[in-house]
Order: sequence, then structure tokens, then C-alpha cells
Amino acid sequence: MMKRQVLGLKRLRVFFLSSMLIFCGFLSTAQNLEILQGRVLSSIDSTPLPSASVRIKGTTQGTMTNAKGEFTINAIKEAILIISSVGYEQTEVSGESSSMQIFLEPSTGKAALDQVVVVGYGSQRKQDVTGAVGIVDMGTVAKQPIVGANEALAGQMPGVQVSFTNGIPGGGPQVQIRGVGAIGAGSTPLYVVDGFPLSSDGAGTVQISNPLNDIPASDIASISVLKDASATAIYGSRGANGVVIITTKQGTEGKLKFNLDAYTGIQKIPGREVPSMMNATQFAEFQKEIIEDNNAYTGQNNAIPDIYQNPEALGEGINWFDAITRTAPMTSANFNLSGGSKYFKIYASGGYMNQEGVVLATDYSKFFLRVNLSGQISKKISMGLNLSPTYSYGHNGVTGGNERNDAFGAWEVANPIPAIYNDDGSYNAMIGTDGTWNQPNPVMVLKQTVHKHTQTHLLSSAYINYEIIPSLTFKSTFNVDLDNEDQTNFSPSTLGSTNNPPPHIPSGSFGQSKYLNWANENSLTFKKQFEGGHSLTLLGVFSEQKQTNNSASFNGTEYPDDAIQTLNAAALITGGTYADSWALASYLGRVNYSYQDKYLLTATIRRDGSSRFGENNRWGTFPSVALGWDLAKEPWILKEGSKLSQLKLRASYGITGNDQIGNFTYMSQLVTGNYVFGNSLASGRKINSISNPNLAWERTAEVNLGVDLGFLNNKLTFSADFYQSRTKSLLLNLDIPSSSGFSSSIANVGQVQNRGFELSLNTINVSNRDFNWTSGFNFTLNRNKTLELGPGQTEIQSASNMEGHPTNITRIGLPVGMLFGYKVLGLYQNAEDVQNSPAFADAIPGNLKMQDVDGDGQITPVSDFTIIGNPYPKFNYGFTNNLTYKRFSLNLVFSGSYGADRLKANFASLHNIDGIFNVTTDVINRWRSEDDPGDGRVPTTAGSSLGRVMFRDVNSWAVYKASYLWCRNISLSYNLPEKIGSGFFNSIQVYGSVQNAFILTSYPGNPAVSNYTGANGYGSALTPGIDYTNYPVPRTFVFGIKLSY
Repeated sequence: MMKRQVLGLKRLRVFFLSSMLIFCGFLSTAQNLEILQGRVLSSIDSTPLPSASVRIKGTTQGTMTNAKGEFTINAIKEAILIISSVGYEQTEVSGESSSMQIFLEPSTGKAALDQVVVVGYGSQRKQDVTGAVGIVDMGTVAKQPIVGANEALAGQMPGVQVSFTNGIPGGGPQVQIRGVGAIGAGSTPLYVVDGFPLSSDGAGTVQISNPLNDIPASDIASISVLKDASATAIYGSRGANGVVIITTKQGTEGKLKFNLDAYTGIQKIPGREVPSMMNATQFAEFQKEIIEDNNAYTGQNNAIPDIYQNPEALGEGINWFDAITRTAPMTSANFNLSGGSKYFKIYASGGYMNQEGVVLATDYSKFFLRVNLSGQISKKISMGLNLSPTYSYGHNGVTGGNERNDAFGAWEVANPIPAIYNDDGSYNAMIGTDGTWNQPNPVMVLKQTVHKHTQTHLLSSAYINYEIIPSLTFKSTFNVDLDNEDQTNFSPSTLGSTNNPPPHIPSGSFGQSKYLNWANENSLTFKKQFEGGHSLTLLGVFSEQKQTNNSASFNGTEYPDDAIQTLNAAALITGGTYADSWALASYLGRVNYSYQDKYLLTATIRRDGSSRFGENNRWGTFPSVALGWDLAKEPWILKEGSKLSQLKLRASYGITGNDQIGNFTYMSQLVTGNYVFGNSLASGRKINSISNPNLAWERTAEVNLGVDLGFLNNKLTFSADFYQSRTKSLLLNLDIPSSSGFSSSIANVGQVQNRGFELSLNTINVSNRDFNWTSGFNFTLNRNKTLELGPGQTEIQSASNMEGHPTNITRIGLPVGMLFGYKVLGLYQNAEDVQNSPAFADAIPGNLKMQDVDGDGQITPVSDFTIIGNPYPKFNYGFTNNLTYKRFSLNLVFSGSYGADRLKANFASLHNIDGIFNVTTDVINRWRSEDDPGDGRVPTTAGSSLGRVMFRDVNSWAVYKASYLWCRNISLSYNLPEKIGSGFFNSIQVYGSVQNAFILTSYPGNPAVSNYTGANGYGSALTPGIDYTNYPVPRTFVFGIKLSY
């Protein structure tokens, strides 16, 4: 017993001594601990980096920086701190100083390869991507005063052509990915916002009303562009034209952070957008000489009207362009806040934007709000909700593309002699003088016509994630896109029409369109890392989406006066309502496999069923496969001391579809029609199209070969892609026997091929604490070819000019929509030249001399048309430069195109030498006689009208080279010292920006314009390169401030 007590006392003594030693050691260590403080900043522009991780090396102890980039941590003096932040290289610093500033460098090397890229239905590390995927530099975009998210694509990546065809307030650019692959179906890419594929029904009007205007650039976290079929096949029947994936920002863990961005500016029309029109003196002299030349030709002695007798006395007259345009203000203010805890996060934003148009009576305004919520409900369940309502309104009476048929196009040919206002200050309602057409006063038309547009739009999505087991996750999403638009128009009695002065009976119209689009997607994702370096991700999805459209259109006439402009005041109202819908059901699966991050495989398959196609072809299957090999991870490639940091080979093949056609195209269409019954007229219904139950998708098969290279720890990166795609089963109208009762039927025939090369180069030229300079360059070459048309069909003539003749032609073996017209050889110099050359009826010296294409000795419309231009560029390119010096930052974005031809379609009106309109100043130097032949570019005004018609018909002299180098944006910003906003703001940045700063081009106007519509029912695919009068693209100067708290 005593022995046990002694043993117990010994153990107690040992325990007591051990505890004392541990306690003393703890006291010793505690006495060595110090409070280390610091601030983590970006080396790019010295701005603070919130939520950066600060960890003591060799321990799990750590903290996060606050909104000012500051941190505090207890550590021994000799501790090594590991600092990391998303998008920046991890660094280690010694804790020897109790207060420090730490500058993080932008990610290169492995950190850059670990960048997460959003792809369809998920995300991947950049190094694991096997398809052709482009990533937009959002840092560059954030510094531009853009209205819609699609504007952010300009100059950023190869294979994506962004054409700013007009500057309509609230409008947007045309976006095309890897050439024209569709004719009968649309060619607009699919836009996916936070996983929700947006409806493409209104894609053709994106230039006028941009569906992406509801997403401010400041709300966008990332933009990815899926270009090849292996990447887009996951979207199956909607992926043929490429996919643009937009991901909005989410809340982050930490204290609530608030940001405000506000700017104001002005918009001005560059001089190159303005054709040189005759002034009053020149126009009067022109009218006088027309009569003189015709008298000399006919031997008559027609009198010259008094108003043209003394042209110099008229002076400059009215510059109608100056009269209907203005320097327009533009203002924007938006805020965002984000923050949250481990279990709940929020990102919210809102703002207002107002854009006055540079053309009178045009404008656009919007109010927008966004709330993105996410929460961790339990260890296995997370949920999220995104809501984004927008209200916009504006006046959109001028859209461009109508030549002289709207108030803006009319200015070009308006007579410069009459005044805008009468002596009493009232409007001079009609503009005209002797021998000219009388036109409504363009200023009066713009100011008195009502064209009001309002839109309410809601984009929302909700999701729930459930972790079934650690490697298996179920996700369900429900998305809603709700839109309601109203359009109100009114033309008062005070306005006349061409050669028809007021008063007129007032007229008005009201249109409404609305849609509800919803989608539900349910997915299972299995993701697991296996021993030996194997990684496997399996995805399975069931998706369904439906859209219901409702619209109404009513016209009112016989208004008693202008006082009440709503339709209820009209004595006669006509119109009706329209409703339709479409639905899509889909099953899809994807496998991602990698071995040791070196050997990569991606395989997808999607099966879509669409209500838009015939009963016999309602379902389609769209597979793809892609392989990647990262040779840089092979020990026999990447040797010690090698400058090579990345070498990845990619190869892919896939099939995608295109469903951008009408909702009931495959069915026979019923329309109202009248018939005689019992000697009286009765109303009824008739079939106006033949059905085709076999109507199916346009299908695009594409092969892509790519290589990704990196040098010097990825300070120099290079990517190249070679691709070939073939679109089969094109949707074309085929001529059918008239005995059927119809002239044509839509069917799946024809093939189009696109073959190209893409190159991108990104460099970190200088990177240190005070100065950073990065550059990017991209290059795209695409060749388009028509391989097949309908049975027995070798060509399609499309579009129609003012003379009713085609402007484009699609032939087998050539690109789609080549420019088509007379090839001008010059002018007939004398009677002998006319006699010895093919000529049109009544041709005289001074008329245009055309090539006799069919060789029959006569010049006749269409029969003697030939290809006069290629509307596609030889190549496109873009480059960016981002420079920072201490607190200053300079960003430049350029885009360019080389080799395309444009048909200046308003050449017909600007060179109408009948004398009924104003014309350009080059007409002054026209052919007047053998002794006075002018510059040989403008024919005589004498002789038969056919000679003058030939000049304004589609011909090679109206075709110009449309090569350009366009500086899209120059932005300069300065971050104020922190002490200025101390106590109120974490950072203050002031900035200035010039959008569309300058352009280098020989084209007489906007070289990016292609705005013909209604091409025999095919839209614009068959009519590229046609430039009707466009709404000017302004140069925008803004000054702004960004505040962060």
C-alpha cells in the first residue's frame, strides 16, 4: 500500500514539473510574440487588395485583409508570412518589421494557369481547357464607358468580330464569331447570363435595342467566349454561332464594401461621318448648269429660273447636317456593395444612365438594380438568388439604314437653299426650289414626330445545391426572363410628305410586345481525384426552356386634330394581336478526365427536342470530343533552365445546331383573304405557305487544332487555333412548281464552309513596384465558301436597290453574299466611243461605260452585272496596352480590319444627277463636254434619264475599300493618396476616357457599317457589306470618379 502511495507521489511530481516547463515555455514564447501590421497592395496601381489571405508559414494561423487591404496578426518576429490574393502571385515576407507594405504582382506562371475559366455548365482551370475559349480582360473593360456588355468584346480576342455599325442611343454592335455559317437561320451568338441562355428571338434588332444593356460593366465578373464546336456543343442546337458566357459578381466574405462610379461626358460626331454636300451657291450653280448642258445637247433654250440666276448671292445656305445634329451629353452613376459572412453573402448594385442622341429627338435612359444573394443553409445545402430589374425609356425615331426615307437620311439630299424657319419664326414646312422635289423640313419632322419607347425587363435566377456525398452534387436552377415593351408613334397634321405639303390628317400607332421565358435545369456532378494523378468530372443535366410571346400592333387615322395623340382619339383604328411560343427540352452529359494534369479529355453529348422543327425531325443529337496534351509537364520537354513554361496541344471535333428560325416555319401558314361568294365579297382564310414536316436544324461540324505556349514564367503567352467548319442542311427557300399554288418552300439544303486561323499574344513587358506594362495582340483570318445550294441552283441573288436590282450574289465556290453590279470601265468620251462599244439604249458621250458581261453588245441591268467586291476582310486584328506608373494608369484598346469592300448604297441618292436632290461636291467636276470632261468620275447630266439612272444603279464606283484601324478607347486614371479620403473612403480614383477616339481609314464614312435588312426573307446573312445611311457613331469624352468604402 505504502509502495503505491510513493509511486503516485512520484507521478504527481513528474506531472507538476512537466506542466511548469510547458507553462514557462509558453510564457517565453508569448513574450516573443509581436503584433505585426501591414497593408497588401496591387503592384499594378497601388490600390488595396481586400480579402487577401495572410498566413504564418508552417501553421494554420492566419487572417484576411480588410477593405483597406490592412491586416493585423500575432506572430514571432522571425515568422514568415505567406500572402495570397486571387489574380496575383503568392509571396512570402519576413515578419521582422512590425509595420509593412506588401505589393503583389499579377498572376503569371502557374498562378495564371490556375485561373478559373467559366465554360458551359461549370468552370475549369485555364490549364485544363481543351477547346477554343476566349477570355475578356475585365480590367480593361471597367475603364470604358460602355452601355452594353457585348461592347466589351471589341479588340479583345481573335475570332470575334465586333462591328459598331451605328451610334443609336441604347443600341449595340453586331457580334459575329468565326464567320458566316448560317443563311436562313440567324447568325447571332448565344448569350448566357449566370447560366441562363437568353432568348435570341430579337437578336436581329440588337443594333437598335441591345438586350445586354441591362448588365452594367461594373456588375460583370467575367466574360468567356466559346468559339469551337467542342466548347459550344454543350449548348447543342443553339451553339452553332458561338456562345458568350457572362457571369455577374457575387458577394464575398468580410465586411460590407461600398463602391460608387459616376461619370459625365459629351458625344460628338467625327467629321469623317459627314459627306461633303453642296452648299446653296454650289447647288444653284449645279441647277443652272443642268439646264445649260441640256439646252446645248437638245438645241432648246429653256429659261433658267430666277433663284438660280445669281448663285453667289445665296451664300452657304443651310447646312442640314448641323441643323439636325448636336453635341450630346451622357451621364451615368452606379453603386455596388458586397459582403457577408461564411453563411450568407450579398452583392447589390443599382444606378441610372442617360444618353442623349447626337441626332435631334433621340435619347435613351435606364434605371437598373441588381441583388445577388447566396447562402450556406447547412453543411450540405447552399442556395442563391439573382434578381435584376431594369426600366428604360427613350425616343428612337432615327435608326439608320433607311437612306433618305427617314428624317436623318433625308438631310443628305435636302435642298440647301430654303431656310429652316420662316420670317415669323415658324417652321418652313416644305423644302424645295424650282425643279427639285419638295421634302418635309428635316428639323421639323424630328422635333414634331413622336417615337417613344419604354421597356420593363426582369432577369432572375435561383438555385439550390445539395452535396449528396463529398464527390457528388445535385444542383437545380430556375430562371425567368420577363420583358414588356411599348412603342408609341404619332405624326401631326403639320407635317407633309414628299411633294405633298401639309396639312395632313394626323396618324398614330401603338405597339406592345412582351414575353415570358423560363428555364429549369437539374444537374448531377461527380468530381473526384484518384490516386496516381487521375482526375474525373462527370456531368449530367436535364433542361427545359419555354418562351411565350404576345404582341399587339394598332394603327390610327382620321384624328380630328393634334391635341390628343393616343389611339382613342382616332376615328379609324386597324390592327390586331399576335401570340406564339416555343419550347426546348434537352438531355446532356459531359466527361472531363485528366491524368497528372498532362493528358486531358473532354467529351460531351447533348440531345435537343425543339418545337420549332417538323414532327419528323424534332430531336437532334450534338456530340463533341476534345483532347489536350500539356507537354510542358513532360520531364523530357521542360528541362532545368528552360525558358518554356507552357506547351499544350489541343484538338477537337464537334457538331452544333442552329434553331434561330420562326416558331411555325415548318407548318402551313393561314392568313386572311377575300373571295367572291354570291356576287359579293366575303372574308375568309387562305394558306400562304406550304408545310414541311421534315424541316430540321442547320448543323455545323467543326474541327479545331490549337497550341498554347508560355515563356519566361508565362510573361509571354501565345495561342494559335486552326479551324474548319461546315454548316449543312442550310434553311433556304426553294422554287417549286407553280401548279402547287405556291412559288417557294423552305427546306434543308446547301452547305457553307468557314476555314480560318486565330492568333493571340499576351506579354508582361515590365513589372515592378512603380511601373507595369502589359500588352495583348490578336489576329484573325477567316475564309468563307459556299459549297452547295438547292437542287439545280447555282446562285442566289439578294437584296434590292432603289432601281429594284440585286446588290449581292451567292454562288457555289465563292463566299456568301458577294457584291454584285455593273463594272464601270469609265465614261464614253465621244460619239465614236459610243458606237464602237457595247452601250445601253440612247447612250451619249459622257455616260457611264460598263463591261458587257454577257457579250451581247448591249448593256442591260442584271444580265451585265458581275462581282464587284468582296465584303469580307482579308484579316481582322486588335491590340491593347495597359500601363501603370505609381498611381497613374493608362489603357488603350484598338481594333482593325483589312481588305473588305463596302457598297456605299446611299451613293445612289448622293449622286442623283437628275437635279431633284442635293448631291455631293464631287459632282461639280462632272463630264460636261468633250472639251470639259471633268475628272472622269461623274457622267453628264444631259441626255436620256437612263444615262443618269445607270450612274445611281449599283456599280463598282460605289464600292470602296473598308480597311481601318480604330482606336476604341483611351482611358487615363489616377488613384488619389489614401490620406485624402482618410476616415471616409478607402480609395478614390479619378479618370478620363475617350471612346471611339480616332480611326484611320480611306472609307468615306463608317467602314464597319452593314445595315441592309429584308434580303428576300433571309435577313442580313446574304447581304453583307451594304452601307445605307447609318446613325453616326459618336466620339465620347467622359470624366468620372470612383469611390470605395
